[in-house]
Amino acid sequence: MPSIDEVDEIILRELSKNGRATLTELSRKVGLTPAAIKNRVEKLEKLGVIKGYSAIIDHSFLGEFLTALIEIELADPESDELSKLIRPILKLENIKDVYKKTGEFQLTIRATFRDVDSLNEFLKKIRRDYLKNMARRIKVSIILENFKEGGVTLL
Repeated sequence: MPSIDEVDEIILRELSKNGRATLTELSRKVGLTPAAIKNRVEKLEKLGVIKGYSAIIDHSFLGEFLTALIEIELADPESDELSKLIRPILKLENIKDVYKKTGEFQLTIRATFRDVDSLNEFLKKIRRDYLKNMARRIKVSIILENFKEGGVTLL
């Protein structure tokens, strides 16, 4: 794991709250020059500590009115085939997050959809085309309201 110091940690916390924070804003928080902040941010990017930047958007403006958590119980959670089968799923635009986790359902997908019909089509497609016989059970929960996303409070 890359080594970071307290200043790097402050920079990371600030960027996680506001990925568009300027070098000047960060320098005020940390007490270093913008040039020093730039060097640190570039170092954190090269080390892979900062994995990317993204915007938190309202998906309804893209015609995606439904967000679902799709939990999958895997027949064999330790299978070497899993990562090969998941790679194409990761490329689907409506997939927002994919987690392998402990518990009864070892895979969780957060995705957005136009409507229930498109969700149902997606479920059929991942079972048929991607997961094949890897999924023992699939459980779906619909998100009714989102209060915080990507570290940003939405209320």
